[in-house]
Amino acid sequence: MKAQAFILPLLLVLLITAGNWSKAGTPFNPMTDIHYSEIQLTFLGICICPRPPPIFYEEGEIWTYWEPLAAVDTVSTPFYSAFIGSSFGGSLIDELGGTNATQDAVSIANENNFAQAHSYPIPLLSWLMCNRYDYPFWVSEYDVQWNNDELSVLIHPEAALYANPVMQMACMADATATNVGATLDFMPWCIGSGGSAYPMTGSIQNDEITQANNSAAARLIYKLNRVFMICDPAQSPCGCMNTPVWVKSHYKTHVVRPGVRAPAWPFGVTSAYYNSGLNVPMVGGGLGPNDQYLWTVYRRQFCCTCCE
Repeated sequence: MKAQAFILPLLLVLLITAGNWSKAGTPFNPMTDIHYSEIQLTFLGICICPRPPPIFYEEGEIWTYWEPLAAVDTVSTPFYSAFIGSSFGGSLIDELGGTNATQDAVSIANENNFAQAHSYPIPLLSWLMCNRYDYPFWVSEYDVQWNNDELSVLIHPEAALYANPVMQMACMADATATNVGATLDFMPWCIGSGGSAYPMTGSIQNDEITQANNSAAARLIYKLNRVFMICDPAQSPCGCMNTPVWVKSHYKTHVVRPGVRAPAWPFGVTSAYYNSGLNVPMVGGGLGPNDQYLWTVYRRQFCCTCCE
């Protein structure tokens, strides 16, 4: 009896956690998961940037391109990384979990979604033209604000200005513009068809799984701007500027897990453009398990080569 009393709880723990242990996918591959045609390297002309005495100024060349900035995964299983294709730690208790993959597979109507998010820098093109000094690494399981809507207000108190029907209805204009490739930067509280950029947490009021995960990735990029983990090199050719209110048109992304899709789109474009066959219920998209997403994020570079 004592042996049975010990084995039964152990079996229950194993059954509860078996789903997490069995998740496995294909790790990020920079050869196949970065679409190099998205970089679009372009020479724009000559530039002059101020320098401290006794130099005073330097001349250089202006180049612009889309830099593969980071791989961002948004996952329903805490401590699972679609970037490495496996779990990387955590507890047996799923208290930080997102939406349930089994429930998602049957498309429960009007269900909100929650995703943990991780950011991994891609320093692949730091040598190309513009040097970079920001390396966005983030693990949301250790971020209490990502897991609590109320606490998140500490870093974006302005969210109260947008928490009304009028401002949220205005996001319809941003959604229309984003879907035709003209993101409205003067509406930073909107993520196109993805809804609101606030709160900067993993809780998304959208029952379409792919769209919700795209919004979670966008919110993490916005948050990394807000906490000065990344800067915006497209604001000035003479340096990378901090933008606590993001310029969302300076970012674009495409999904690479659970399946690879092209081309890259602005954050918030309707997922109908790319989600066909992407997240097959209980299976995924061939490269990873169901409801575990990975996005390659590109940032616009606009730099004077003399001054970085």
